[in-house]
Amino acid sequence: MNCLWLTRKYPRPANSGELIYSNGLIRSFAETGAKLTVLAHDNDEEPVGRGGSHSEYVDDDNVKWQLGTPHLGGRLASLFTRYPSDSWRLKNGGPEAALVAALENESWDAIVIDHAALGWAFRLIQSAKLKGDFSIDPVVVYLSHNHEAKIRREIAKNSKASLPRRLALQLDAEKYARQEEMLCREVDLVTAITDTEVEAYRENFPSQKYISLTPGYEGESQRREITEATPRRVVMSGSFEWVAKRINLERFLEQAASPLQEAGIELQIVGKADDDYRCEISDRFSGVDMVGRVPEMTPFLLKSRMGLIVEEFGGGFKLKTLEYIFHGLPLAGLDHAVEGLPLSSPENVLLTPDTGSLISAIIEKIDDFDALNRMQKSSLEICESSFRWKDRGHKLFNQIEAMRADAFAG
Repeated sequence: MNCLWLTRKYPRPANSGELIYSNGLIRSFAETGAKLTVLAHDNDEEPVGRGGSHSEYVDDDNVKWQLGTPHLGGRLASLFTRYPSDSWRLKNGGPEAALVAALENESWDAIVIDHAALGWAFRLIQSAKLKGDFSIDPVVVYLSHNHEAKIRREIAKNSKASLPRRLALQLDAEKYARQEEMLCREVDLVTAITDTEVEAYRENFPSQKYISLTPGYEGESQRREITEATPRRVVMSGSFEWVAKRINLERFLEQAASPLQEAGIELQIVGKADDDYRCEISDRFSGVDMVGRVPEMTPFLLKSRMGLIVEEFGGGFKLKTLEYIFHGLPLAGLDHAVEGLPLSSPENVLLTPDTGSLISAIIEKIDDFDALNRMQKSSLEICESSFRWKDRGHKLFNQIEAMRADAFAG
């Protein structure tokens, strides 16, 4: 199989949920033996190309990368186009020209549009089909990370930004929704990150083909025991550069920071955030340790008693849940924030319907070492064999091959 894959940027270092998901699927898909070419922007943190709008790079998995500039342009110009701001930035600086050349110069068995923000590519693919550029039409896949129409509208609704900023977010959300809906209507296969999101898509597009591709985990399992010597601390990991993540974080801290501090429980937040935002959170919420970006999460996870999943909106599978579980860290969170995990509360995880009850439950359980160790050990036992990246790549490969076989038979 000759496959063309479009993603946002070269996903290494994989230090956000979005990059972890793309990286895991690309690597596991390459393991099937497919010939894989990926179009993306270069990574601005650790570029592997030459820095211009066109670089080529072949990685250790024999994946051929065609990379645009690592420096994305501004968002403002997107207001005057049909594209969401992310799509406007991602199509420019190399990827659009690379896609045109790839469609003209090579035959593809499959084309994967990895994330709704890459929806700009579909019109070019559709145009190539209509012109007869393909001897046999490729299977076109939309690989979703979230139900974007839902989450973008929630962001706009819950934003506390100025009125012009909120209006821009609302416009952007509707553009995202239209682009995602176009993909769901027009492509040959839609993947979702949980079964719940498959059903959400199916409600509006019942005739589409779907598969669920929950994330995998490729790190080592940590065997540990939580004892009195373990700091009386709860930790939240994540990337706090996206406005949705910041809204969720601030809504949680408004309810949780003071009660946890009064109970003598440390709250540590670790992950990508610019220095200004990190200082703002530290100033607003005394007692909260906003660490920011770190080279390695393991020391922070092993020195905590619980890991938090507290997003009030957004949906989807939170990849940090696997990071917690495979580090032997009990998970505490909101019911709807842990879709896709085969775990039960309170046997394996600590879940409640709202933030207030979650904080009360954490305070009650923080010194119950029997319960904490039971949760972390049972969660790890259940998840160790259920979340392998290799399975995800093979599932996608096999589905595409089956659809190609059906097309030949037809």
